[in-house]
Amino acid sequence: MALPKRLFVIGMDGMNYPLLREFIGEGVLPTFSSLLERGSLNRLLPTIPAWTPTNWSSAVTGAPSGTTQLGGWVVRHHGDAWDAPYTMSWDHAILGGAETIWDVADAAGMSTLITHFPPACWNAPLKHGYVVAPGVHDAPFSYAGGMSYYVTAREGVEDRVHAPGEALLGRSTDVEEVGAPPGSSVVRLSPAAVSGWSNVGASDLGCTLPIVLSGTADMDSLYFLVDRGANRGFQDLRICAAPDGARVLARVPLSGWSDFAHFSLGDPTRKCAARFCVLKSDAVSLHLVRSVAYATEGFTQPAKLGGELIERFGPFYDRASVSPVASEAERSLWLDELRYMGEWQARVAGYVQESYGWDLHFSHWHPFDWINHATANGMDPLGPDFDPERAAWLLDAQRKTYQLADDVLRQFLELAREDDIICVMSDHGITPTHRAASVPDRLVEEGLMVIGNDGRIDYAGSVAYVIPARGCEVYVNMCGREPNGIVATSDYERVQESIIDALVGWRDPVNDRRPIALALKLQDAQIIGYWGPVSGDVVFVMNRGYGWGKAYSLTESSGIASIGATDTAIHGSQIPTSETAELTNMACCLLSGPGIRTGYERDAERWGLMRMIDMAPTFAHLLGLRPPRHSTGAVLHDLLVE
Repeated sequence: MALPKRLFVIGMDGMNYPLLREFIGEGVLPTFSSLLERGSLNRLLPTIPAWTPTNWSSAVTGAPSGTTQLGGWVVRHHGDAWDAPYTMSWDHAILGGAETIWDVADAAGMSTLITHFPPACWNAPLKHGYVVAPGVHDAPFSYAGGMSYYVTAREGVEDRVHAPGEALLGRSTDVEEVGAPPGSSVVRLSPAAVSGWSNVGASDLGCTLPIVLSGTADMDSLYFLVDRGANRGFQDLRICAAPDGARVLARVPLSGWSDFAHFSLGDPTRKCAARFCVLKSDAVSLHLVRSVAYATEGFTQPAKLGGELIERFGPFYDRASVSPVASEAERSLWLDELRYMGEWQARVAGYVQESYGWDLHFSHWHPFDWINHATANGMDPLGPDFDPERAAWLLDAQRKTYQLADDVLRQFLELAREDDIICVMSDHGITPTHRAASVPDRLVEEGLMVIGNDGRIDYAGSVAYVIPARGCEVYVNMCGREPNGIVATSDYERVQESIIDALVGWRDPVNDRRPIALALKLQDAQIIGYWGPVSGDVVFVMNRGYGWGKAYSLTESSGIASIGATDTAIHGSQIPTSETAELTNMACCLLSGPGIRTGYERDAERWGLMRMIDMAPTFAHLLGLRPPRHSTGAVLHDLLVE
């Protein structure tokens, strides 16, 4: 008897159509090439903004942001107290009742595996499914971001803590500490026997490794012990649970990763695991890297699945600890971390398939988005930081990332059946960002928003406000709707007009370009997919080459603080159709399997782009299911053999 069709979706965040085509053409992606020979590769038009949660939610619901409510990483309902916690994008409740493709499949008795998928899958009300490590941004199971430590016995060095992520941005360098890598937390080794340690040798040196807990300013710690030895070289590196040489959690080799150390963090304590690696060492110092400290309990649905996965494959964690472009050594370590995450997910797919079975599979892996942010401005000939020699190295960083993805994809596809529908897709791409444009600063310039002495929005004096994690919306501070609202209902449209005037009248003092491509009142924003009770009152999209956020370096003499240079490429703010010869802000989809045309690519100039919201109804059609109830996408009939 023939097995029913299955849907095998492998999400690769930020995968970029032009680069995928380029590297397939070079012959360095055998798995992608083989899949393309029996399938079709197309651009996908993202929903607005071209951001991770927005688009993965649209892909599985067939609905734009107005329906899913996911115009960003969070939802705040009008009327909520200003200090009330936001609902995060991984929370299933955030969809406001919008139905997903896995809801439809579940009602039909089909089983879905959802692994590390960003939006609205926790706790998914599935009778026949499994959820593993949900969420990407501020997910509840990443207890502490990875950190870089400059561990040194050098005299005259003071301890200093940098929060996770600063090393990835590469912004801060401890110039006072000789040799400290950018963004590293500096920790001083001292003789353990005289600094409060127990059960240590005479040549042991020890220190405290600070751990910044995710989403807070709170700190916890582990302890590091090393034997300086008779030859004054470092040996026997140990991670300890306390300043006690008898409580060793893991031993760290001088090359390669340690085993995972299992420990608890926070108050109340939460069980987690992390591993450690020495990136570089000399006679007096070590550059020690710690991975993300990720939960070892409670991160799966059903809960018992988590223990099974850790027993077989080890702990999971969700992002790298170093920059992919700082050096050859860090790039190699970054790729190694991404490989671990990708292969872990492939193994999960195989284990659940064999042990429990699944009919639909959705996984999400994030390598391309991270490498895009780090490389686009310097790699693309149209980027603001382009230098031919550096660009070649950055392009090779991209190439190596795609080659890694090719190998991880191979491991996923080894699980596929002959009649599986295979979909390898992204949520967006990226293009170079030349200038940073700060909408909050623009609103302040125009007198629409007031910032208090504490650096926070003064709502009592502001007719408009923003929620940074919902980057393309401005809200009116309405009486009767917002806490302490000051705008009367009769003035609502006047304030909307004032906000739009401030945005579309904004000009870059350097080149006289408009950073805003489009700004609409919410009542008109249905044409770009925005409506509903949580959307902003003005919805905007930035122009090509502009990214939201404060200027990193204001070198202009104009005194205009709202626009300036940027230090990174940004995708979400730019209009989704932004594209160069090397890069695109659009997503892409490689689809293969029964009923899929081979070698077909839609002529977008003639027939328009395939859209993110078309994916869920197309999946449903291929599986013989009805589309999700709130889908406004269309079945991609031109892609299908019918």
